[in-house]
Amino acid sequence: MIIKSLIIASMFFNMIGLQGVADRFDSAVIRDKAQAKKEVVASNNSLILPDILPRPKIKPMATKATANARHYILADPNSGTVFAKNDADAQVPIASTTKIMSAVIALENYELDDVATISYEASTQIGADAFLLANEKITIESLLNCLLIKSGNDSAYAIAEHMNNGDEKGITKFINKMNEKAKELGMNNTDYHDPAGLDVTGYSSARDLYIITKYALKFPKFKEIVKRDRFAVKSVDGTIWHDLKQSNRLVAEYNYPGAIGVKTGFMPEAGHVLVGAAERNGHTLISIVINTYADTPSASADESRRLLDWGFNNIVWE
Repeated sequence: MIIKSLIIASMFFNMIGLQGVADRFDSAVIRDKAQAKKEVVASNNSLILPDILPRPKIKPMATKATANARHYILADPNSGTVFAKNDADAQVPIASTTKIMSAVIALENYELDDVATISYEASTQIGADAFLLANEKITIESLLNCLLIKSGNDSAYAIAEHMNNGDEKGITKFINKMNEKAKELGMNNTDYHDPAGLDVTGYSSARDLYIITKYALKFPKFKEIVKRDRFAVKSVDGTIWHDLKQSNRLVAEYNYPGAIGVKTGFMPEAGHVLVGAAERNGHTLISIVINTYADTPSASADESRRLLDWGFNNIVWE
């Protein structure tokens, strides 16, 4: 009603030649329309503000969730609720869990059927590898399997080098993409220096690993790959095969109920690291464990299992 009266007044003053007065009424109309729009938006938002997802709560009298690791976090990615954490924002090396971001950049910038040619530099990377051969031609999808199942450092570098055009070489272009994405996602304690996690001057945090894992699990192909216990890929011409055995004990030998991944890591400077995730009855929990106190191959899986067990035993979704 107010807007209608202002419009009539503006028309009247235009008719009698008082343009300045009419302009003031026009401005009032614009302001009132904007305010009305804000009120409609606010009203609509009020209808959708209540979270329709089940809200997780800790059972009364539950014990405190802990892990024998220097840095950890347990959270529900759907609600964003954090149930346990310790020194979760410390900037520390994260070893091969770096490859979660490498996979995300590949999925967002390449086609799965793109063909990469393996360079000598990629094929000779130290540490865990998928035994890729120099000059081998292989698809990005196959490289993602090598990256996420076998934790191949050779595949990480091959994926990074595939971003180069013409005479470009190295991994700088890809690393810049990784850090841009980290900034976009609000990963404020992260700075990537290579695509595999071999460069221990790079760092992240338990909280930032949770952020990128939550994001990565939205990609169906990522989720499909990290759940695989064992898989085989081949070169484009079918002459070279790579047998890939899962490095994540939650998915492999532990056969943890509901396990859906995600990624292991180890470097002396980083200790034993594991990003774990499991789904049960439609609910997902993500556990991040960095630098376990025990220096054993199974330590990170044991502590991840401890956190996830606590979660599924002590959290209810209402």
